[in-house]
Amino acid sequence: MVVIALSTAGCAAYMARSLALQPANRALRAACLAMVALLLAICVGMVTGGAEAVHPITALDWWLSVLQHLLIMAALHLAAVFYVHSVHPEPVATAMVRRHRAVLVAASAAAVVFAAFASPPDYSAGFVARYVDAPLSSFYFIAFSGYAMVLITAAAWLSWKWSRLADDPWIRRGMLIGAAGDSVGVVYCAVKITYVLLARVGVSPGVGEMTLTGPLILVCVPLGLIGLTVPGWGPRLTAVARWARGYRAHHRLHPLWSALTERFPHVRMPLGRPWLGGAWDERWAPHPRDLDLRLHLRVIQIWDARRALLDYCDPADYEAELRRARADGLTGDAAAAAAEAGMLASALRRDVPVGGDKTGIPTGAGGTDLAVNLAWLRRVSGAFGRTRA
Repeated sequence: MVVIALSTAGCAAYMARSLALQPANRALRAACLAMVALLLAICVGMVTGGAEAVHPITALDWWLSVLQHLLIMAALHLAAVFYVHSVHPEPVATAMVRRHRAVLVAASAAAVVFAAFASPPDYSAGFVARYVDAPLSSFYFIAFSGYAMVLITAAAWLSWKWSRLADDPWIRRGMLIGAAGDSVGVVYCAVKITYVLLARVGVSPGVGEMTLTGPLILVCVPLGLIGLTVPGWGPRLTAVARWARGYRAHHRLHPLWSALTERFPHVRMPLGRPWLGGAWDERWAPHPRDLDLRLHLRVIQIWDARRALLDYCDPADYEAELRRARADGLTGDAAAAAAEAGMLASALRRDVPVGGDKTGIPTGAGGTDLAVNLAWLRRVSGAFGRTRA
């Protein structure tokens, strides 16, 4: 319950922040209210924890138990309102919400009537899932679970359906995660209803209901909440992953970049004050704001320095390094990168240009695609670092 409460509170806070930015968005408003109602229901459930130790349960625990279920029903209703306002124009959505509200009132009233007419021992037995001794409160739990099952099933079906239509990958992932959580919620309701009906025909399963429903709740609620909020914070994960890839590439290119630009420092471009010194800054600093720019410049500067170094490159060095790489078992791009690295290392040791035809020296990665250039230069830089070592 603590895990569920914390995840609900976190998602409620996140949605409240989104609502503050779009106060007129009725879908967001419904989502926030749904999370608040669910959080209140969880808190009420935590208050009634241990109430089964007193048989029959006290009047206060009875009221709190009924209030918890009504809050859950209200949360599910508000979740349905969120879906309605998300896809329908305002006049249509308003009419549909009005019908949904009427169903909520009817289902809540039916549940409260059954709970009110159940005797304290009857309700106490239903409270601990001993439905065989709870003839009236069994109908109360069927009303609650049936209403919940209908709405959760609709949410799961809509999420699965809309996930195929979503262009944004994080919206699609959110719908799929939410649909998975809703599907588990449907199983929870089905298990609860099944146990109630089995008790009414005198069948007592060997496994207690709470043994099954406890883990189901622990899975369905967090998944449903994550699915609802992940389109908002998911793109930040993509940005972090992109930064991590860029940072790793920036660092992996450093040996080659450093050696070439030390020979031809004019290709370098100062990019502001270093964090902890130039050497550390160029190799290790995270550069969260301008890493993309630095990565592009690093690639460009490597090619510019290589072009300046070409007069010192000897095609014979390339052929010798290529034969050595193949003898070491390298093939394809790995062998070509090792040959390129060995040739560049030899050229950097020369002080006098090498004449002759340079057409035998391959140009490396072709085109202007950054990913292609990064893949090639990372291979060359790795081989270059091993050559220098």
